[in-house]
Amino acid sequence: MRSIDECWRMVSDPNLAREVGLKVQMDELALHTAFGDYDRVAALRTGSVVPRGVKLSVETLSPSEIFLRMCESLEFDVSEMSMGAHSYLCGAGESPFLGIPAFPSRAFRHAMVYANVEARIDAPEDLNGKRIAIPEWGMTAVVWIVGILADEHGLDIRSVDWVAERKSRVPIELPDGMRMRLIGPGERLNDLLESGAVDAALAHHVPDCFESGSPRIERVFAHYDAVERNYFHRTGLHPIMHCVVVRRDIQERHPWVARSMFDALCDARRLAMVRLRDTGAFSAMLPFLPAVVDETRELFGDDFWPYGLESNRAVLEQFAEYAFQQGLTSRPLTIEELFPPNLLV
Repeated sequence: MRSIDECWRMVSDPNLAREVGLKVQMDELALHTAFGDYDRVAALRTGSVVPRGVKLSVETLSPSEIFLRMCESLEFDVSEMSMGAHSYLCGAGESPFLGIPAFPSRAFRHAMVYANVEARIDAPEDLNGKRIAIPEWGMTAVVWIVGILADEHGLDIRSVDWVAERKSRVPIELPDGMRMRLIGPGERLNDLLESGAVDAALAHHVPDCFESGSPRIERVFAHYDAVERNYFHRTGLHPIMHCVVVRRDIQERHPWVARSMFDALCDARRLAMVRLRDTGAFSAMLPFLPAVVDETRELFGDDFWPYGLESNRAVLEQFAEYAFQQGLTSRPLTIEELFPPNLLV
């Protein structure tokens, strides 16, 4: 794994990247991959970083499209993957994928709890007994926020009338006593929330009614940024949304692939971290980017987006427990079941 200084020199000097072997050779293994449009994988797409022994092609797609195409037709050799789907498949015992402990998507989710003001939800504890809309039971963002609400605010998932926009992508067996229905044809989560047909919603995309300033909709965690900082300070958990998977058949034929991809993903992430610290020309459209980076490093440390098993063990174990509680898996999976350590030997 390369140092920050080495990564910085690669950014500044493409010739150096060629010298240290990051450019691909025509006789290397061709791999078809797919990731979201993130700064931490951009170097794979541009060719600034190329996995050892690999001729890489990278498609940039929405995560939901990647997950659908990968799960339905194994379309990619390596791809980003929902932690929820990966956990379900591992728990079912016949996953066509093996997990690589690189995590291109992480997010605190307190901001995704919305309420209609007429429901008089003044605190998260008031969500019990309400009608709550969600995009889909079992999606990773929902797993996290439902687990946090249950752990920290006493949410009883069996007291809620759940309304889902769509059927779960995997055949989840709901916990005993849970009530769940699908919304009707032509209905949308946004419209149900604004009309009061549901009292609240857990939405990872900001609902249009809130975005447009509707006075009928509010966030349950009004100062969610402070709540999320406090949550991290107390728990040390930065929720993981997506991991990376390699097709099992590819890894079995080429046992070095997972290690090569992991190293390249680490290099690409480190390049992104270097660019965030470049105060000459900001890499993101944030006017106070240097202050944001400094604050992030002060709270999280220099390695504020860690890859690998040990530095993420606690957060992965918490997700495995939530996945079990919410019916994605029949038991809490071990971290080694989700990410076999021998892949990276």
